Amino acid sequence: MNKKPLLIVLLIVLLVLGGYYYWKTKIQKSEAERALDDVQKTTQSISDLATQGTIPTIDTNINPIKNAPDTNPYSNTNPFLDVKVNPFE
Repeated sequence: MNKKPLLIVLLIVLLVLGGYYYWKTKIQKSEAERALDDVQKTTQSISDLATQGTIPTIDTNINPIKNAPDTNPYSNTNPFLDVKVNPFE
């Protein structure tokens, strides 16, 4: 028995089933998903129109702590700084 035509038919069936699965899961959206997408687009456009020119832009490059003074009293305190020999050795 010649297995080549059987193999070709099986391959075509697998490709058709794979294409159908892809179409059902990825491409085709249900009515609820389309409605949800429509609502999200509408609310985004309404909020863009409502806030146009009313909300000031926020500059993210401003760092208020950049020039803050060092107020940590322990950052420069080392009682053993002037000791020439380590007393604990």
